[in-house]
Parts: sequence; structure tokens; C-alpha cells
Amino acid sequence: MKCNIQNYKCKNCNTIFREKNTFANPNETLSKESIIIILDKLRYANATFESVARDLHISRQNVIDVFDRYVDYTPGVLPEIISFDEKHINKSLTDNAYMFIMLDFKNNKIYDILYSRHKHKLEYHFSRLPLEERLKVKYITMDMWEPYLDVAKRYFKNAKIAIDSFHVMEVVNNAMNKVRLSVMQKFNKKTDNLDDNHPFYYVLKKYRYYLVKDFNEITNIRFYNRKLKMWFDKSSLRKYMLDIDESLNLAYYLTTKYRDFNKTVNDSSCINEMENIIDLFYKSNLQPFIEVAKTLSTWKEYILNSFIKVSDCLDKDQKPRRLSNGPIEGINSIIEKININGNGYTNFWRFRNRCIYVINKDFIILNKPKNN
Repeated sequence: MKCNIQNYKCKNCNTIFREKNTFANPNETLSKESIIIILDKLRYANATFESVARDLHISRQNVIDVFDRYVDYTPGVLPEIISFDEKHINKSLTDNAYMFIMLDFKNNKIYDILYSRHKHKLEYHFSRLPLEERLKVKYITMDMWEPYLDVAKRYFKNAKIAIDSFHVMEVVNNAMNKVRLSVMQKFNKKTDNLDDNHPFYYVLKKYRYYLVKDFNEITNIRFYNRKLKMWFDKSSLRKYMLDIDESLNLAYYLTTKYRDFNKTVNDSSCINEMENIIDLFYKSNLQPFIEVAKTLSTWKEYILNSFIKVSDCLDKDQKPRRLSNGPIEGINSIIEKININGNGYTNFWRFRNRCIYVINKDFIILNKPKNN
């Protein structure tokens, strides 16, 4: 639809002027309504600049120009609880393999995205933030990466640091897998087909998730295995696997012990329980679990902080939740979707604005378009 603007000429002074355009902003070729429609469509992670342009019968560049001129994110005041995490990105966006993400834990909103997670880049960024703001941060959640710990301790003096429980559980599961692999290799016939290999090798490879997954979350369906020529339910299959080797049984016991500790222990009793588990790991004589014990000892203070519970900003009726990186992991999947659907962004700041625009539902677009 076209809008023709009428020109007028004054009969007295011959000045030419145009009637006021109420349909579009100054120097814009698209109407206000078209701009609103474009920006509404770009709220969805599945939408791309190309798909929006196709729907509205305009060029892709027009859609990009509208987005760049009306969507510009500026971080506000630092939240009380910040989650640190990183996301792998393609090299066309930045020279770094990972970008750094900060999440407002209470509101499940992105606070900011930086183009690098390198320590000196983070130090430069945080050093520019006002000290009074940084001192108001109460908690920071992160994974076990030392540069994050160093930066958090230096620039957020009043914040308690909590290591995400999922990452700790991942370390324990990795130890379990190392024991499983060492046992499995004892029976490896090195056949091309798994079904032709030794029954113990076969079962430890095919059903390996039984040893690292929460047993209550495994479906209990009775089934027949042709290779082993036996009927199994989840309990009998687990017993069959653990009876293969004593070290496997012990490793599974230690893994389950930590999983139960992580799920059920409260803030007041976690210190003693943690000490008991570290002691068990050291005495196991299983090298992978001895290494885990060293890791738990090194990061103990910050792992214990993950048992602290805070009230939920989004739902006042919900029970307080533990400090973790759980919310940011879900947001990472949305960021991945935006990147894949966009067929690879080449402009980091556009990608950053798009991710925050999609994820932060209260994002307010600019009233006046900014200059390119």
C-alpha cells in the first residue's frame, strides 16, 4: 500500500511545503504499522529476517534495517543474583569460540551478553561498572571454571559464589564412566558389530546410561534381550551390570551417594554430609573418584553455597529455589535456535540484540529510531 504526500505552494511567498505524514516516522519508507508488525514477528525465536521479509513482501535488508534502528539494548542496574555461563558461537560473529552470558537469576532475563569469556575481557568490562552497583550483588552462580571464580571474587566483593550442582554431578558421572570404560575394555573382543562382542562389553556399552542416570527416571518396562537371551526389568538389568565387576558396583554406589546428597540434603546439614562423601571417595581406591574428591575439596565452599535457597521473583507462591545455572541452560537452547534459524549471524551486536529481544519479554523498543 502506497501513501502519496501532497505538496503545497504558498500563493503569497511561493514557499513549497508538504502535508504532515502521520503514517510514518520522518525519513522512513515504511509505515508505523508495518514497523510494529515486523518487530512483533521478530519476537519469536523461530522467525528469521528472511521469513519476516517473505511474509510481508519486502526485502530482507528492510527488515534488518528496522530491527537495527528500533532495537538497541542497554543493561540496567546489576541484579542481586547473577548467573555466569558461556555459549559456543561460530567464528563469523567474533574471534572467540565462546561468548559470555549474564542472567538475572530471579527474573530469568538476560542481563547482558559479551563477545568473549576471556578473563582479561571480563575484567575490563566489570571494572567499568560502578563499584556501588557491584557491591549490591548478593550471589553469583557459575560452573567450575577458575577465570569466572577469579573475576567474581575480585569485582563482586559481597557476593557469595555458588557452583551449579548440575556441573558437579557431571564431574561425578564422568568418574563413573571412566570406571565403566576400564571394566568394559577387559571384555572387548574388538568386533565390528556390537552384538558379536562379549556379553559384558555389550551390556555396559548399550545400557551405559543406567549407571549415570537417576534410577527413578528410567522407565520400568520388562523387555527381552536377544543377545543375552534373558528377560529384564530395570532392576534386574542393573544388577546384571553391577555383578560384572566389584569396582563397577563401588563406583555406582559412590555416584548414587552423591546424587542422593545433591537432591535431598538441606542447607544446615550439607557440610557434614559433604565431608563424609569426600572421605568415601578418597577411600574408594578408584582413581577417577579420588580425583573427584580433590575437586570437591577444592571447590567445597562454593558447592555448599549452591544449597542456599532464594525466593522466586516470578511466582510469589512458589517455594524458594536453590541457586543454580538451570535457568540459563534453558536460555542457551533458545540462543542456539536463533543462531541456527538465522543460518549464522555475522554481526555480533545484531545477534546480541536479537537474543535479548526474544528472551526478555519486557524488552521495550525505541520510540525514535536510532541512526545507523
